[in-house]
This record gives sequence, C-alpha cells and structure tokens, in this order.
Amino acid sequence: MLIDASRSPLVFLRTQGQSNISVEEQLQQLLDKGQRFVLITDHSQDDHHDETPGERKQKALFFKRVKDQMRVLCRGMIVLEGDKSTPAPMRLAAATASKAFGFTVAFVSSEDEAIRKGESLLAGQGN
Repeated sequence: MLIDASRSPLVFLRTQGQSNISVEEQLQQLLDKGQRFVLITDHSQDDHHDETPGERKQKALFFKRVKDQMRVLCRGMIVLEGDKSTPAPMRLAAATASKAFGFTVAFVSSEDEAIRKGESLLAGQGN
C-alpha cells in the first residue's frame, strides 16, 4: 500500500502502489508533519485476509500509540466503494473506529465525491 500525500491535505491510501516502508511508517511520517488531513482510501475489506495474528497485533498497537495524534490531525476518513456497497459488518467496524479516533468515516462511490466530501470535512462542515 502507498500513502499518497501529493494532494495534501487530501491524502490517499492506495492499494495499487507500493512503498519501501510500511504503511504504518508512512502514516507516522504524515502525522509527524503536524498538519490536518483527510484520508481517502480505496481499501477493500478483504485486503487483510493474509495478515497473521502477529501482524494484526502490531497494527493494533500502532494505532493505539497514534490515537491522540489521529484525533487531532485527521479530519475524517473516506472509503471509496466504487460499484460495490460496503457490507454492514465493515460499516459497523468503521463506526467503532470513528468513535475511537473521534473523526467521521464516510462511504462514497467516486473519487470526485470523496474529494468534495474531504474538502467539506477540512472546512469544518462535518457530514
């Protein structure tokens, strides 16, 4: 996965792309800049099927460690669904994450819609 901050403060987490550092390190670098952002992802619910329990634990520990930074800097996360609606269990998990991190999670069908929503979140207009 690749965190593409070239359009910052709209930051794209892209499944089509690679980096020589982990997504956690990329996210930490983004947080270390101290600038507010909206995360837009084309991340699918089945992207983690090959993760080991150890990898899941490491990821959970990372997010626990950066939770306060995420709460301050991340204005929201927008999931690009495309043509396929996100299943209810994933939406429930997103709602839980939204409460834990204190930011909005939205689901949209297109990148243009995601950009409009992201700009709205950055402007403080919420949902």
